[in-house]
Amino acid sequence: MRLRRRGLMLGGLTAAAAPIVRPAMAGPIISAPGSADDPMRAGPLVGPEMQPWQRYAVPVQGAPGRPAITIVIDDMGVMHPGTSRAAALPGPLTLSWFPFARHLPEQIGAAAARGHETTLHMPMQATSNSTSQTGPDPLRIDLPPAENLARLRAAIDVIPGSVGINNHMGSVATRSVPLMDIVALETRARGLLFLDSVVIPHSVAASQARAVGVPAASRDVFIDHVPTLAGVRAQLELTERMARRLGNVIAIGHPHPWTLEGLEAWLPTLQAKGFVLWPLSAAVAWRNALPPPALGPDRVV
Repeated sequence: MRLRRRGLMLGGLTAAAAPIVRPAMAGPIISAPGSADDPMRAGPLVGPEMQPWQRYAVPVQGAPGRPAITIVIDDMGVMHPGTSRAAALPGPLTLSWFPFARHLPEQIGAAAARGHETTLHMPMQATSNSTSQTGPDPLRIDLPPAENLARLRAAIDVIPGSVGINNHMGSVATRSVPLMDIVALETRARGLLFLDSVVIPHSVAASQARAVGVPAASRDVFIDHVPTLAGVRAQLELTERMARRLGNVIAIGHPHPWTLEGLEAWLPTLQAKGFVLWPLSAAVAWRNALPPPALGPDRVV
């Protein structure tokens, strides 16, 4: 099956990517980074037992006593000026790519060369029920399981060097246990991790992933659900407060001009404030009490 690159109403697609959602708390936090029982102190996992999410992961420094912040930028690959600007940000960030974008190997390769991690931003059915917002070939509750699985497999196959999957939209799809079981089982079969973007309360995406043994986590903060620079700055302050309280926070943004302007000014200040920047793989490993992944021979740079 080949992904169909249909014409998209780009304005509708990008506007819908940042729903106004109350920030959701993460799953259980294991321990503060750097504490005696922190699994990240156990040393990286190496050798043939490594799965793709570990082989392709960006390695991180330890964070003794420092809270860790994970920034995920969704909607990558379609808005080319924003995509290039996001890839130029200091990292490591995790960049989540639309499977229907053009020139994905070149775009992803350039971002990976700058030290960023790669995930698939998988379109899923939303309440709007419009491909102008989800993008083409979303996972849908009214499709046969074989069709949803074929769409998911095709999307995974076009994202080189991916550590995992997070959902684009999905206010309908992520409440469906049967559909999220399909996603969870294929994610496990591919050796990937899963991030629930939490676009709607009562999402079952992360819980179904964990139930079958997939390393999974949930988004804590949306950076840019208020589409202004002031709104972004307020959410970045919230991100800092949550990181200090929880030990790690996962925040999602999008390649909008106001988001990128805020991140360009904010990211260089984190080290002086006592934070460490982690890619998604490190945050998911920590939240699931797994050893940190190490740089493997198959990483795409």
